[in-house]
Amino acid sequence: KIRAKEILLKENIPNLNVIPTFAVLDKGNISLVTLDFMKSIPQPYIIKATHVSGGVARVYNNTYSCFKYCGDKIPLSPIPLDEAAARYAYAQINEDINLDYSSLGGELQYKYITPHIIFEEDIISGGKTNTDVTFWWLSGGIPLFISQQCGKPLEGEHGFQKERIFVDTQFRRTPIMFNRPTCADMVEKPKSWEKQLEVMKRLGKLFPREVIRIDVYGGGDEVWFSEFTFTTAGCWRTFQPIVTDGVLYAVQYNKIPREVINADFIQKVLRDDSWVSVSLDNNGSHLTEYTGVHPSPVDLCSRLQEYADKAMKETLFQSCIEEAKRLSSFPLRCIVTHNNRLVYHSFGLVANELDRVSANDNVIVCLEGYRRMQGQFIIIDG
Repeated sequence: KIRAKEILLKENIPNLNVIPTFAVLDKGNISLVTLDFMKSIPQPYIIKATHVSGGVARVYNNTYSCFKYCGDKIPLSPIPLDEAAARYAYAQINEDINLDYSSLGGELQYKYITPHIIFEEDIISGGKTNTDVTFWWLSGGIPLFISQQCGKPLEGEHGFQKERIFVDTQFRRTPIMFNRPTCADMVEKPKSWEKQLEVMKRLGKLFPREVIRIDVYGGGDEVWFSEFTFTTAGCWRTFQPIVTDGVLYAVQYNKIPREVINADFIQKVLRDDSWVSVSLDNNGSHLTEYTGVHPSPVDLCSRLQEYADKAMKETLFQSCIEEAKRLSSFPLRCIVTHNNRLVYHSFGLVANELDRVSANDNVIVCLEGYRRMQGQFIIIDG
């Protein structure tokens, strides 16, 4: 977090503000954290470690609270900034600065970050932004999609705990979900949106071969840098739809011509409804709860895999993917499962057989195709 700020201050990117740092401590001088020291720093301010995710505390209006992934005995609600608060702050700082965060998951890069604690301006309490961090995902230097807070915090809640929506670079909603529930209603485009987009195009040039999430505060008139994130959610979560990860990979490794990569392309890929799964019971009746359209074969086959027992999951998935490869040249691909969903019937339909208007129509077309066409039965035998 310290080095990232230094890089951006040097780059001097137009319309990108870097949050001021008031103090930096290391293992050798954390004993400086006393009540007098905390009172000497301009309020409001944030206290956080540079080498972990969490342990984030706020000092505002002469109160102290730790509000993100804090120690068990650290107060989450604001308490007066007194000697007790200073002791709590020191306890949290001492715990964080001695933590090897790389040991908690697969984020090995944290092992090579020298532990520090930074004290920086709190721009949320200071009124410079009214939302939590906005996440911009870039791949190969190109901004692709964005996650923004949409849920309103209740009393005692914080923005990072609330629902989020994903949008494209034209601020149109996408179907992506990740790590947080979403909101039913669309939110208003931030006043700083065009500034954010131009900033991201400039920042992308710093990471021409990377997949990266760039975090900024953009809930006001200005854009404020937060941090670079290379392993979102500790790599413990998966995008829905799964093809979202495929887009990041394909752009990073130049599998897609760069001239076609824009907001319309992202919408087309994520909202593709040409991979259809239809489920029937033993009597041939349609089971709507197991039926749907999918934007990719991986999404379809992963959904099909959910209904197999543990021993059969991988076999079923691989068989489904092989069938998907066979169907890839068709404009509409249908996989109809029946019985225990380990038996399925797969076929593709060509353009002159299709007369569809909405996603639901694709399901109907596949059902009709199943009833009148002879395809290949695939029986998965464990």
